[in-house]
Amino acid sequence: MFDLEPSDPGTESGNAASSCVSIKIVRTEEQLSMVMQRFTAYIIQVTAFGVVSEVGHRYGDFETLHRSLLTDCPHLRLPPLPPKGVDGTDAAVIRSRTVELEKLMRTMLSMPEVLTEKNLHFWKFLELTNPTIITTRFVAVPHSRGSSFKTLGKLVDPKYKDDIFRVAHPAVVELLMEGLQELRQGQSNSGHWVRHGGRTVLCQLLGAALGASETIRNKLLQQNLMGQLLGLVERDEEALDDARIALNIIVARESERMDALMASLLRSGGLSQLAALVQRERCQEFVAKLLWLSWEKAVRGVFAQPGGQGLRILQALLRSNSGLCALLGGVLLGGLVAGGEFDEEPGHRTEAVRLVRESLSNTDGADDPAFGKTLCGSNGAMVKLAMLTEDPELAPLVLGLLCAAKPQPAKLSRIAGNLAAVVSDKTGTRHSEETRARAAELLLHVQSGGTADYSTSTSRSSAYGGGGSAGQSRGSWSQSDGGRSGGYPSSSPAPVELERCEGIAEHEESLDAALRRQLEDGFSRSHESLQTRGVAVHEAADMARRRLKEFPPLSFDSVAQAFASFKSSRDMWRSKSQESEMLLHDMQRQLSELKVARPSTLDPHTYKERLLAAERIYAEVKSQREQLAAAELEAAEKQARADTTSSESRQAANQVRQLEDEINSLRIQRSEKEMQATRLQHRASTPNVDAMRQQIEASIERSVSRAKELQTIGQRVNQGDPDYLRDGESKQQKIAQLTQELATLKKQHEALVQQKQDLEFDPVKLQEEASKLQSEALELHRKSEELEHRRLEADRERGTKMTSSTIDTQEARAAQDRRQMIATQLASTESEAPRQM
Repeated sequence: MFDLEPSDPGTESGNAASSCVSIKIVRTEEQLSMVMQRFTAYIIQVTAFGVVSEVGHRYGDFETLHRSLLTDCPHLRLPPLPPKGVDGTDAAVIRSRTVELEKLMRTMLSMPEVLTEKNLHFWKFLELTNPTIITTRFVAVPHSRGSSFKTLGKLVDPKYKDDIFRVAHPAVVELLMEGLQELRQGQSNSGHWVRHGGRTVLCQLLGAALGASETIRNKLLQQNLMGQLLGLVERDEEALDDARIALNIIVARESERMDALMASLLRSGGLSQLAALVQRERCQEFVAKLLWLSWEKAVRGVFAQPGGQGLRILQALLRSNSGLCALLGGVLLGGLVAGGEFDEEPGHRTEAVRLVRESLSNTDGADDPAFGKTLCGSNGAMVKLAMLTEDPELAPLVLGLLCAAKPQPAKLSRIAGNLAAVVSDKTGTRHSEETRARAAELLLHVQSGGTADYSTSTSRSSAYGGGGSAGQSRGSWSQSDGGRSGGYPSSSPAPVELERCEGIAEHEESLDAALRRQLEDGFSRSHESLQTRGVAVHEAADMARRRLKEFPPLSFDSVAQAFASFKSSRDMWRSKSQESEMLLHDMQRQLSELKVARPSTLDPHTYKERLLAAERIYAEVKSQREQLAAAELEAAEKQARADTTSSESRQAANQVRQLEDEINSLRIQRSEKEMQATRLQHRASTPNVDAMRQQIEASIERSVSRAKELQTIGQRVNQGDPDYLRDGESKQQKIAQLTQELATLKKQHEALVQQKQDLEFDPVKLQEEASKLQSEALELHRKSEELEHRRLEADRERGTKMTSSTIDTQEARAAQDRRQMIATQLASTESEAPRQM
């Protein structure tokens, strides 16, 4: 399990945590405590790496969390909690607390000290698991990323299969790619965080991210992840096993478009990387397998250039000390020949065929199960092998390689139609007898399910069917091909595999030829063996007779030993002769049965008509499938073009809006500066400034004098002088009147002082400031005019792109409709096919 070791608190921002974990108080609920007291629970919605959960806490829980964090992290600066001592169930209090508590939680989430404190108070409060904690620390706390990365590697353990999706988060993947770049180009003593966990952990996490999310996988492939991994191996071949972890995921998940990915890699410098790797013996097998998995026309075209790096790579594989690499190199070169890459240069083709023959003539190591799995491991590989069997010069070499490899019958059955076409080449003008014999051997291997040995051994009768009839061999084929009995459909037909209907008529005939050819070959070899052994028996008998005539008179013991040896040899040869005769009779019987064997007792012409009808149905389905594939490709291309033009249209619209915002901003600034300049000019041209100053100063003096007079009166009134009191006026009333009048004088005095300060200015300086502001306003006007011109051009471009986007969208929709129509027709044909068959 995860060991969450404490990390030293850092000073870097942890705001990146919000990209992984988000917090929001979505509602409140009134609940009862254990002692039946009502309290308000704040329901927190926690979204961690896309997984949404809710957890409820009362105010006291927030208070405990706040206190615990301050205790464990004394230097932590947390915002204060909302005040306590008020009614916690009051609606206004709850609304206020909700806002403050949510702000507090988000602040905690942004603080590295909170995220890395050893007691996990914050994480336990949110009820988050250890995988979430360590992944968030890896993203959000850079200073402890090394230790977090090392712990993060434990997520690849199978017991965390439900948590591995977190490594496919964009923030995590971005950091993993940074680490890969560091391993490829950085120094080993750089102190980068990736050096703490190591290369293996990084590749395992990248593989997990590739397998967890198709979106992330496509993004990584667009970022040339394959090239990055090859570059890692190119720098250090010890990284090969680690890089394979991620590359195997790519091969497994992207097998359908592996050729396109490989072609893109080769165009972006991958050919040079493969040329460097193939020079290292440890990497040759990896290069050969990678090429064979993607050996389609787009990739072959890169390798067929005379004198180029591609051919040098294949030459290195052909010269490899590894038998598997040499064989795969021959098959790859044969693919170039069969694909017509050398048709324009007959001399190059002849030389390539010679190299293929030299490589594939030695099949040592072909019986290795690993080689068979590589050679025939995918449906695409079988299609490529089928293409090789169509070339008369390459067919015997490839078929011999398959005979030596003995792949699984289920895989080999994919090209049974091609093998049948080779066997049924009755004229022999296209394929030699050797080629047809090897094709027949592979066909029998397919029909027997891989349980029988159709080699040239003659020591056991089971090698040719274990004494069974030819009909038994045909029956095994019938069961594997739709449950037929005697070659015809039963009353309750099993699901029909339309792909196996192609060439089924020729396939049925070629089975007879394959069985007959194997039996005739075994019979001739057994006959030759019997003749050889018969000569040996006669020689032994003659030798025994000579020795009996020359019986030495004085060596009776030796004579007895020689006679006993003779009897033993005679018995042994007699037994072998009887076994050979039995084998010969058994073969003759099987050959006779084969000559008169038929798929069933029904009319062969009717049976063949049905087979041809099935083949016609499959041809129609195959044609519709090809049309559907072409329509899907066209729809995908037009949709991609529509998406591109739509994106360009949106970008153009955004550019226009941005220019309009800039123009409006400049116009506002210009207006403000013009208004400021106008105010300054108006102030500088104020008339009679000196007279106004003198009037204000005189008013200030009068105000001060009157204030002093009022203060003197107030003092006299306080002293009890009645001269300042009117009839019926009390002392308090007079004091209040004087206080009010003094307050009024004070406000007037402050206003006069402010007016005096406002008149304290230099008209020349004000005019200079006004001129400067006017110049700035003119400059802003010039910039706004330039931006307006750019906006008009951008607006025209936006209109053009919007038109293109509309047209492309309509074309994409039409292509999708056509694809849907073809798919509907294909589904109808496929559903109708079993009934017709």
